[in-house]
Amino acid sequence: MTENYICINGAFYKVVKAPLNQLNRGFHYGDGIFETIHANGTEPQFIDLHIERLIKSMGLLKMNIPEYYTKSKFTSFIKGLLTRNKHFRGARIRITVFRNNGGLYAPEENNVTFVIESAALEQDTYRLNEQGFRTEIFPDILKPVNVLSSLKTTSALLFVMAGIFRLENGWDDCIILNQHKKICESISSNIFVRKGDMFYTPSLAEGCLAGIMRGVIMECIRQEKFLVDDNCSLTSEDLLLADELFLTNAVTGIRWIVAFGQRRYYNKSSKLLIEKLNKRAFGS
Repeated sequence: MTENYICINGAFYKVVKAPLNQLNRGFHYGDGIFETIHANGTEPQFIDLHIERLIKSMGLLKMNIPEYYTKSKFTSFIKGLLTRNKHFRGARIRITVFRNNGGLYAPEENNVTFVIESAALEQDTYRLNEQGFRTEIFPDILKPVNVLSSLKTTSALLFVMAGIFRLENGWDDCIILNQHKKICESISSNIFVRKGDMFYTPSLAEGCLAGIMRGVIMECIRQEKFLVDDNCSLTSEDLLLADELFLTNAVTGIRWIVAFGQRRYYNKSSKLLIEKLNKRAFGS
């Protein structure tokens, strides 16, 4: 088996020799953020949107932003890593940025380190799931709504516990509620609802992740001359009254939901939108 590499601050290391230690603030305090990106060949998809979100998140967390944190530099690092790892078809890229070691809750400095990892995917383009996902509400922990809610942070215990709950109940995913018990998102995706010719997805004010694929799919919906409301609040009742439900994230694209509770759904819109997404991402 080929030994994988990772990229740390632009240098490439074999995973077993990577200079990371237990003082890492991402490990100690969850003091970090990350991006997950789909790659095809050695080309990362929607890299401009990912780096834009990464920089915005770093600013919000008062991290110092190096001048070389640009689309072109990160694209170069990703290409180098994919080549070393021989991930020439579909790949999942993760960029993690964490504040440098030092301090307790209050950091000694705001300089940062980044790590890029890659993992092979079975598909090189976005493929719709053949079997629809079965979902339910995760009732145990509600997601707080605050300025950090829309960020992809390394403080992910809520989603870990939701993932355990999903496994215990044999579901494919489960839906997170916010502190007001409104629909927020799923474990790793934004959620969309279609009713008639109208699409809905929870507002960022509801505490959901500002997903890259969320924005891309909204553009695809509008290009098809449908209306989409991304400034709404949804309840479980709205899901039960919907014609279709689907999930979106940057790595898998779209995942359609066949079952929520006793309600069953089809995937006509998901099929249309996955085609439009692939045309936009890959020209095919």
